[in-house]
Amino acid sequence: MTTAFYWKGLANWIKDYLRSWDECQHSKSPRHAKYGLHQPLKVPYAGWTSISMDFITQLLQSQGKTQIMVVVDLFTKMAHFIGLDENATAKDIADTLLRKVWKLHRLPSEIISDMDAKLSGEF
Repeated sequence: MTTAFYWKGLANWIKDYLRSWDECQHSKSPRHAKYGLHQPLKVPYAGWTSISMDFITQLLQSQGKTQIMVVVDLFTKMAHFIGLDENATAKDIADTLLRKVWKLHRLPSEIISDMDAKLSGEF
């Protein structure tokens, strides 16, 4: 094609055009190693031995609480919805988990979480 059309700076013009073309930017091949296969979670052998924990945040204030900690037993699918203050720390979360979950069901052997910034920043 360059035999039919040529101008000074053609190669740079093509590079700039491709660099700015939105469709080209979204269809680039990945330059990292392939991701590993997802590993399924082990099926718990009894209730409250394996729990998942997640947070619903930025809610309207209700009784002084603006977020909810959701704790779900992976065996029975029973859940606890626990209100938390907006500025709850990792220590507050651990204390709440002990008071609201451990008191009723014993300490689980496995806790699955998305590593919320509150937890990963302090632990």
